[in-house]
Amino acid sequence: MIRIKVTLIILLLFFSNLYSQSFINKIKVPIYYTSSMSIGYDSNVFRLSDIDLKIDTNNDIINSKTFDGAYLNPKIDLKYSPYLLKNIITQFNFSFGRNHYLNSSDKSYDIFYSELGFKFDSYHWLKLSHRFIPKYYLRNYIDSDYSDFQNIACTFSIETINLSYSRAINELGWARVRFAQTNWLYNEHFTEYDTKISLIELKYFFKGFKASNNLWYSYSKADNSSYNTGYNSTNIDRSFNEHNWGVSSKIRARHIIKTNIIDNIGFSLLVKNRIYNMESRDDFDFWQYENYNGREHLETNFSFWIDKKINNQLTNQIKFKYRIRNVESVYDWIRDHKGFNKYEIIYKFSINSDLGWLY
Repeated sequence: MIRIKVTLIILLLFFSNLYSQSFINKIKVPIYYTSSMSIGYDSNVFRLSDIDLKIDTNNDIINSKTFDGAYLNPKIDLKYSPYLLKNIITQFNFSFGRNHYLNSSDKSYDIFYSELGFKFDSYHWLKLSHRFIPKYYLRNYIDSDYSDFQNIACTFSIETINLSYSRAINELGWARVRFAQTNWLYNEHFTEYDTKISLIELKYFFKGFKASNNLWYSYSKADNSSYNTGYNSTNIDRSFNEHNWGVSSKIRARHIIKTNIIDNIGFSLLVKNRIYNMESRDDFDFWQYENYNGREHLETNFSFWIDKKINNQLTNQIKFKYRIRNVESVYDWIRDHKGFNKYEIIYKFSINSDLGWLY
């Protein structure tokens, strides 16, 4: 066994010495980075309904003195493309970002992202990525298995694995299909909400009307993975299906107005329709049945932005976002408490450059 290990080590050293210089040359390429800082204001940080917004914060539904607030979003992106495969571009992308809310440290969260991509031709990609938020704070809720009166912080982690494939369709456009698996894992007081989501998305990118545009549709099937696992609160099936439709467009400002102040103007519109699967029942003995029985969400997200490139490395952007959720239910209290609306105003400053570590 020792001889085999020694032989393998010798062979490894031999081939590494033989190809070391060639391999070093292949990986000796620039690492490009983009660092950015966003400063934003959120009118409804905790996505509370109009009724909840009128309630005094002393009732402990949130860990904050205010319902709105400012936030900072520093982010860094790294892109590295070594020459590992013949006639195929290999690209590694890594990013780290943090949303830091100035009025609520509990609401702040980190985002880790990594991606491996292979480019075979123009617009012809195969990509595998991983996105992870270790802890995201929603607000305070009552843990019905623990107490009927005390509000407790509800947090969960979000982990998503994506696999996507894209290819040119014609001279004007290209398409991408994406498969994703997402896990929501809640803290020990709210494990009844643990959910596994499978998604398929089709997105089409095209040029038209002097603009860069894309259209997409996705379908998600969410399985309440902790359903019926022992506690009374797990007796309710919180599984749902969701349909998403979206459109976005970006156009050079000079095609609309004569100005040197703005380079690009863009907008996006996303509509989500979530339908909970729980069947109608008449023998309600627990208020949570009412929460999901016949419940449906219709949510709209709209964004509008302008940007200006200062030089080859510096870019800034101003964005406005509006989000509204309407809830349909046979119960008035569900409609009143589960819908919300909010807006955000964001200023973003970006710096692009490369690192000389390997190059």
